[in-house]
Amino acid sequence: MQNTLLFFVLLAAPVCARAQVDSVRASTLPGRQLAEKAYNSGLASFNAQSYPAALRSFDQAIAAKPDFAAAYTNRAATRYELKEYPQAQADYDQALKLEPGSYGSYFGRARAHEAQNHLAEADQDYSAAVKAKPDYAPAWYNRGVLRFEKGDYQAARDDFDGAIKADPKMAYAYHDRGSAHQKLNNYPAATQDYTQALALQHELLPALLNRATAERRSGQLPQAMRDYDAYLAKKADNPLAFNNRGSARFESKDYAGAIADFSQAVKLDAKYAYAWNNRAAAQLKLEHYAEAAADATAAIQLKPDYAEAYLTRGHAREMLRQADEACQDWRKAAELGIVAGNSYAAAAGCAGEAAE
Repeated sequence: MQNTLLFFVLLAAPVCARAQVDSVRASTLPGRQLAEKAYNSGLASFNAQSYPAALRSFDQAIAAKPDFAAAYTNRAATRYELKEYPQAQADYDQALKLEPGSYGSYFGRARAHEAQNHLAEADQDYSAAVKAKPDYAPAWYNRGVLRFEKGDYQAARDDFDGAIKADPKMAYAYHDRGSAHQKLNNYPAATQDYTQALALQHELLPALLNRATAERRSGQLPQAMRDYDAYLAKKADNPLAFNNRGSARFESKDYAGAIADFSQAVKLDAKYAYAWNNRAAAQLKLEHYAEAAADATAAIQLKPDYAEAYLTRGHAREMLRQADEACQDWRKAAELGIVAGNSYAAAAGCAGEAAE
């Protein structure tokens, strides 16, 4: 999934223009005017990413005008940037007391809740923001990301629909809706959404990689290969991309090419258990049984409960005439959930009880 795109809300209060003479000192300004001056200084510091200075200015604005809702909202945003999440939440609470129903404050408080892993509260506040302003795409989008990460892919897809309706040019919403479609096994719809995301933002490389996966899962191997190639031409340091292109090559019966890709994946990440086992499976296809057994063993060492790796090593050991070891591996695969392990063990005449 695409990294979550975080949207930022910075509200600007109307400022009353007032003529001043040079002899007037800030300390003698009326409270409202002093608050506005400090507030505008805070906005300038925030926009310059000078967050401690912004915080001091918003403190001054609130001290001069305790009911200054926008100052609370923007101090909250500043505290969020400073990772002071409980304090940011408290400021959003105060802003909502002063201006009930403010979609910006609901949205900001939702982000503060999310940063503290208060996920139910974050969902509630994103929902309140959507209710207060139904055409506010970031609230739809962020709630969709939250629900996607919970595994509620149907609700996430519906939220990304809402984000796209509110902002048809939000590339990230198309991308993440594509990922929700993919989780729901709707690969053609996923492919369409990734394509639209790329049309809106050409350099959105995760969309290229994920479209390749959707194409591979729907049997469009040539299209998937083109996308994997295009992705890796731009980003050659991603072991997942090499592993997935290797899987596409494996499915195309290009076992030597698959081995090359799986090898690059483990070169980039030596702890990538799935790539080790995938290379073992490709080695088996080329009758490289010793290499297959070694790769499957490496996968098992990294992930001791990896049932598929035991199954793969069992096949390799059978071909190496290591009958007892093959039986042990197949039984272990069955114990870990691959029932076919028992069938292989029975067909090979393995002694002992079958795993339940």
